[in-house]
Amino acid sequence: MTGTIYLLRHGETVWNRIGRLQGQIDVPLTRLGLSQADAMGRTLKEVLGTQPDHLISSPLGRTRQTASIVAEHLGLHFDHIETDPRLMEITLGDFDGAPGWDWINAQLSPEDRDRYHADRWNFRYPNGESSQDVQDRVGPVLEEVRARGGISVIVAHGVVNKILRGLHLNLSQDQTFALDRPQDAFFRLHPGGEARIEVDAVPSPLAEYAV
Repeated sequence: MTGTIYLLRHGETVWNRIGRLQGQIDVPLTRLGLSQADAMGRTLKEVLGTQPDHLISSPLGRTRQTASIVAEHLGLHFDHIETDPRLMEITLGDFDGAPGWDWINAQLSPEDRDRYHADRWNFRYPNGESSQDVQDRVGPVLEEVRARGGISVIVAHGVVNKILRGLHLNLSQDQTFALDRPQDAFFRLHPGGEARIEVDAVPSPLAEYAV
């Protein structure tokens, strides 16, 4: 059995705004992030015209907060949200919470930098995960959701969603890396392809003051 999956990323967080890397650290949404979650829920309700059969979220705070807003629009109680730890964002291990990629790369030894450039897909930062590790844990989630059939909404993360889309579309590793990870749009994964659905989030009036 194959169902339809609506794949959402959480709204903007305070660390997304400044380019800090979250990994599996809990970070709250900004006002814009709340607006994005609201817009996704509102648009999803219009697109579906009915309640989904399943609403599944990563257990991290930013995804649960987004999923709770989406659930309100869909007329679902918070307790209806299923959480699955396999949907958590990739962890960078010792570098979760790092100020940015340039900072991380400056900490690596020349040998580790060479390993990274030789095989990005399987590279792990100290005590972290590789993209393959993430694929190994989210691939079964995709298969299980497909097997359940019906309409499922998944709220997860940037890297996780890229890998889920790559699996669904049967993309190469490089093609998967090249996928975008919007917070003002979501994707409908249907048999044979995907469709991007834009949302109209009202920008936060405080955004111009962000540093």
